[in-house]
Formats: sequence, structure tokens, C-alpha cells
Amino acid sequence: MALRSDWSTATCPIARSADVLADPWVLLILRELFSGRTRFDQLRDATGAADSVLSRRLSGMVDADLIARDATGSGYRVTDAGRETLPILHAYARFSQLTDPDGPWGLTVTCARCGTVAASVDWCTSCAAPLDADSTRWARRSLGGTPFALLTDESSTPIVEPTL
Repeated sequence: MALRSDWSTATCPIARSADVLADPWVLLILRELFSGRTRFDQLRDATGAADSVLSRRLSGMVDADLIARDATGSGYRVTDAGRETLPILHAYARFSQLTDPDGPWGLTVTCARCGTVAASVDWCTSCAAPLDADSTRWARRSLGGTPFALLTDESSTPIVEPTL
């Protein structure tokens, strides 16, 4: 899934991870899958990716075991390995808030256990619980700002699109 260089056999774990995760499309697809968009058309519309780009990235993400086809074959789901990318997505959101706090496309990460807005990317500093996929709520300004549970398996209910 390399962008320019193939680091898939590098001995450095950061280089090997970058080989899979440093593609912006991969991060956006993961964001949308966690947000409840699981079908190709939903992912295409939400990311703005061309069909060919999205198809290649989805195929590469399946090969890298970040995602898998769902049981119906009509969509995708985040795998256990894909769930491990959540702190990376939180770090990107936190970086964006620090560098552009008034930006229009905010993502607020909240601990579902205590309701505290996260000050860390992987751990709630209030209740000392991990911010994993099962205990995290996101609020995306682009989706109306209402907090929602992350879609982490096929039995989860996707988010409801805001009415405008």
C-alpha cells in the first residue's frame, strides 16, 4: 500500500507502519468506518475519493488486515488491527485542534465512561480508562456535533445522518 517508497520489509516499525497508514485516504476511510459508513458508496461520498482510488485503498486495507468485508458482503468493518489505529486518528484530531482550534471541521473525542472530553489520545485523564473503540464517543462538527458511539463491529448501529 506504499505511496512512493515500499517500506513493507523495513526493520524500523515506524517505517513499516507508515507503509500501511501514511496514506491520507487510509486515514479518511478509517475515520468514516468508525463513524458508521460501511458501504462503498457511503465511503466514496464521505471522502470524495474517486472510485478507482477508493477501490485500491479498500483492497490494500483488507490485505493489511485493517478492515474486512462484512458478513453480508455489502460493506466493510474495522478489524482488531484496524481498531488499534484509533489513537492515531485521535492524535490527528488533537493536532488539528491545536493548530486550528476554530477550524470548521472539528472532531471532539469524549470518554463514554465519564463523559469527559479527552485530553489524551489513548487514555481518559479523568477516570483513568483507556479510550478504545468501545469506550469512546466522537462528535464531528460536519455531522451536526452530536456525540455518537463508534461503529466497531457488524452488530453495531451506524450513526444517523443529521437532517439539515
